[in-house]
Amino acid sequence: MLTAHVRLVLVAVLSLITPSVAMAANAVVGTTYHGQTITAPPGTSVSDWNILVVPKYMGYTEIGSEDDNALLRFEVSASPLNNVAWSVWARFKYRNSSGPGTWYAGSVDFLLVRKTLSAAGTLTHGENLAVPSGTSMADWNIIVSPASAGFEEPSAEFDNALLRFSTSYTIVDNFTWQLQAPYKFRYSNQGLSFVGAGQVNYLLVSRNASFTGFASDGQTFATQGNTAVSDWSVLVLPSSVGFEEVGSEGDNALLRFESTVQAFDSYRWQAFGSYKYRNHNGSGFWYGETLSYIAVRN
Repeated sequence: MLTAHVRLVLVAVLSLITPSVAMAANAVVGTTYHGQTITAPPGTSVSDWNILVVPKYMGYTEIGSEDDNALLRFEVSASPLNNVAWSVWARFKYRNSSGPGTWYAGSVDFLLVRKTLSAAGTLTHGENLAVPSGTSMADWNIIVSPASAGFEEPSAEFDNALLRFSTSYTIVDNFTWQLQAPYKFRYSNQGLSFVGAGQVNYLLVSRNASFTGFASDGQTFATQGNTAVSDWSVLVLPSSVGFEEVGSEGDNALLRFESTVQAFDSYRWQAFGSYKYRNHNGSGFWYGETLSYIAVRN
């Protein structure tokens, strides 16, 4: 009994003198809002992590009075505030009537991944992304998230609207992806729309420590190997939102979109993602989103 007691005390003492950085996970997830900060895990700094922020809730619903509302633009990012924290930018521009838009605070989900396992950044629609030096595409899982879409036209936004946006990538060769982030936007109730170049936040994570996939609203997806949900940090993000109605978009508008994920049981998650869209100056309807996800081993 005395020997066992001594061992327990020794373990406790060692846990106190072991640097906390050694105890930090490989990945951390969370939710926050525009203007807030994200703090690095205890014992670590901003330089230890790559961060991915994805839009969680953007836009509004106004039941019974949505015939002239529209989401115009959204923006999400995170930049170092100091050595141990990032500052979050997560806002959207929205009009509640046939008038100018107003900027509002939105929310984001975020994922921190150790830099030893990952690479991250922001690119514009059509730009190429090369793998880190000395590696190939086979070494990485990639996820791309909408960073910005839509257009701002101060003093002339009374009939503008964001209609659709998406994020994806194509393979150029074994070492290069091309990232896509188009959005469709209309200037007036005459349906004068154009396709613009949005931005994406991207994250590469070692395949040995992660997996990715796609899901629809309400769909479940499972862990890999002999693991539980608690062994992973998971993020779900929108990859296709809104509609195209060529020739009849003069009174359409995207109003709101949202996405989230929760544990379904010990070995599965359930993804949720939807957007509200109006046709023909009427009330909006909810539709299911196309979602992508990434899971990183803790």
